[in-house]
Amino acid sequence: MAGRGITIGQYLAVDTPLNRTDPRLKLSAVVAGVILVFLYSTGRELLVFGVLLLVTLLATRLPLLPVLKSLKTVWVIVLVTFLLQAFLTPGEVMWHRGFLSVTDTGLSNGVMLSARVVLLVILLAALTMTTAPLDLADGLQSLLLPLNYLKVPVSQVTTVVSITLMFIPGILEQSHKLVKAQMARGADFESANLIRRVKDIVPVLVPLFVKVFHDADDLAVAMDARVYNGGRNRTRLYPLEIRLLEKVLTLAFISAAVAIKFVL
Repeated sequence: MAGRGITIGQYLAVDTPLNRTDPRLKLSAVVAGVILVFLYSTGRELLVFGVLLLVTLLATRLPLLPVLKSLKTVWVIVLVTFLLQAFLTPGEVMWHRGFLSVTDTGLSNGVMLSARVVLLVILLAALTMTTAPLDLADGLQSLLLPLNYLKVPVSQVTTVVSITLMFIPGILEQSHKLVKAQMARGADFESANLIRRVKDIVPVLVPLFVKVFHDADDLAVAMDARVYNGGRNRTRLYPLEIRLLEKVLTLAFISAAVAIKFVL
């Protein structure tokens, strides 16, 4: 069913050490992880980093099933990435049939790029599942605060990010309702006929977009009625606080990830 199993961007309200960690530390760890994923040049480095990431998530008692389910949303991207690299990259031919040929370099590049996509999705899912949208926006705003001196509207940017993350669960719920309503009217979203599936999905997309724009307009009116000024001179009910143990563990994770690049 359309939209089912999408977990990226959804917050899991569970009591884990990772949920209680300061969002600035989690953002810093994720940014470092993303950079290192692209810097790793061998499959061994990516594999060890993947093991380190999974061990960290297990140690913080984060449920792994929702995190791994987030990979269902990108399996097509992973598959297409692998196939394009396998068939289009020059190298020693390992398999050939007709105009198609698989090379050793293509297989290697396909595995590397696919592994990078998987690790990036796991990092993003772990961040959004353990950080409430408002906390994520507060942490992002705190980290980007120096950009205010360059006249960058940091508060507006972080507000847009938090609103986007808060809209995702509502959009998914609305899409589920629309899909069920259309299936009750005879729509077939699992038909082998691609043309029919496209025709059946249009009655879902149109009201979904209408609903999203309507909710966005209502939110804009509500913010304007409350004289929202972009976050200037606003205080927090729960100020951000970095505890020593959180800082030590975050530095240990980043240090271990960096060490993988230089040790292996």
